[in-house]
This record gives sequence, C-alpha cells and structure tokens, in this order.
Amino acid sequence: MELDNNQEINDPSRKKSFLKKHWWIGLTLMVVTIFAGLVITKMVAKKQNQKSIPDIAYSPASIPTIPSTSASALTSPPTSMDGINTHTELYSGTGADQNLITLGPKVDDYSVSTPYTGKQGFEFELASKTPLLAPIDMTLIGFQNNSVKEGTGADGTKYTPFNDIVLYFESTSPDWPGVVIKLYHLYSSPLLTGHYQNSDCGDVQRGTDDAQVEGHLFFAYDDYTVSSQNNAEACQALIGRKVKRGELIGYAGNVGEHSFASFCFKVPDKSISPIVKKGNRNLHWVQPASFFYWKSYSPDADFPSGVLAYPFEIDGYHLPAEQRDANFKYTSKK
Repeated sequence: MELDNNQEINDPSRKKSFLKKHWWIGLTLMVVTIFAGLVITKMVAKKQNQKSIPDIAYSPASIPTIPSTSASALTSPPTSMDGINTHTELYSGTGADQNLITLGPKVDDYSVSTPYTGKQGFEFELASKTPLLAPIDMTLIGFQNNSVKEGTGADGTKYTPFNDIVLYFESTSPDWPGVVIKLYHLYSSPLLTGHYQNSDCGDVQRGTDDAQVEGHLFFAYDDYTVSSQNNAEACQALIGRKVKRGELIGYAGNVGEHSFASFCFKVPDKSISPIVKKGNRNLHWVQPASFFYWKSYSPDADFPSGVLAYPFEIDGYHLPAEQRDANFKYTSKK
C-alpha cells in the first residue's frame, strides 16, 4: 500500500528517522541562537553604558538664548568697566584652537603661541593645588578621572605627574542659560568625595580606556552620556549638586612641573555648529578670554549681568581655611 504525500509527512517513524539523520541541523540552530543572544546582550549593555545624544538640532523654540542684558562679545560690554578684566596676567597665553570656535571671536588678545589641535579652552596660571571657584551658578553634570602617575601630553612629551580630573557643569544662571562649563587638569575636587579617599578612585592605569567616567561629557566634536565606567562609583561624584558663583569646585593640577587649571565653555545659539559630529549641534565652543568679561570674586562684589568671576582667590578674598586644603570634601549632595 502506497502512502500519499500527506501520510508520508505525518508518519512519526519517518520524522524520527529524519531527526536522527540530520541531527546537526538542530545543533547548529542551537549554537546560532545562543551566539545571537550573547551578541544582543552585549550590544544592549554597551548602549546602556554610553548613550549618544541624538545628532539633531533642537527646535528653535527650545534653544536657550543669550539675554541681551548679559555682557559678552555677542551682546555688549558691561555698562561700567570698573574692576573688569584686571587680572589678564594669569592667562596662559594660549587660547582655544580657532578651528573649534564657531561663535564669537575666534582669537583673543593674549595668545602668544599656537594652541594644539582640538584645544577647547584656555588656562589660568595657578600654583599647584590652588583652590578653584565657580565662575557662575552651575550644576555638576559629569566627570572624568584621567589622572595618571606618568602621562603623555598633546605634544607627545612624557610628564610626571599628570593630574587630569575633568569636571563638566551646566549653568543655572539666568545670565547664561544652557551654557556648558568644562574644567580639566585638576588635582582633585570636593565634588568627588571618594577621590584619593577610596583606594579605587585615585590615579588610573595608563591609557584613556582606563579612565573613570560618569555623566554628560563634552569633547571637541561630540558629547554623550555615560552611566558609569571603570568603577566610577568609587569616586562618589556629587552629580546634580548645585554650586553658587564663588564656591569651591576643585584644585589646580600639575602636568610635570607646570601647574594650572583649564576652562572651556560651550554657548547655545540658534545657529548650527558645523563641527559637531554627535550631540547638541546648537552648542558652540567660544574663546573664553575674549568672549566673556571677568571680575574678581567677593561676597560683596557687584557683578554686572553676564560677567564671570575669576575662578580663584584674589584681591583679598579667601575661602574658609578648611577649604584651602586639597583634601577637603563636601559631605552631602544638596
């Protein structure tokens, strides 16, 4: 008796024979499924760890703008220049890379040498572990711990030590809504309560892949957020903490025998930055020494709208004694 096609397909004995003969097909499918699952899990974990900001411009209505009353190179000088820009002797003499500047003056009057490619700001020449003050009201949004015992500078030279705590802030001042402030080459910060306190947060191993990072980070051509990397939790960063103008935010670091602190600024504008590859394309690097006006801080100082505070003690003002110790840490996130 011959079987028709349907009977042949539904015959259990023939199914069993087929599986025995072609067992490798099932094994292959199982291996492929397991491998695909591992790949997808790894991709999801990586995506959670580093979330790229959409590479699109925000709608014009949502972009913060510079108030017309805030003094700057794009608006107007302060109504009075009394006490303004009185300590330019502390500028490093090298500003930001002109090719990065897409808003305001590309050069300043203080540069005496050519900045390295990709340099985003300028330096204040300060003694090692000099306390640094907030130039404006702002909130900590991210950090990097790139410090190593011996590091390589942009010129390829080896330096010992190589202090490079990096802090990222966003302005909370109505004078400068949405402005991003980046500090780097710091020795330490009271906002990293575990730095040099926890053995897992000190000098990292050589190489940028070993850096401890967390929060919103800004680089020459892109910006993105990182939940945590390389046990950054050990540094106990007070992400989200607000600081007022004049409050302590860090201590100047060393690169070899050179001690200083670097400051960089990104300013929002309705125009699109042509250099941004990933991130907020409405944020623009500016030349800090020529874009902003600066004034010495004291609790009683009258700051015209838009004027920044020099980020160091000067003209008789001093922080409380305990905050002048580079080991000082804030005790809470407020």
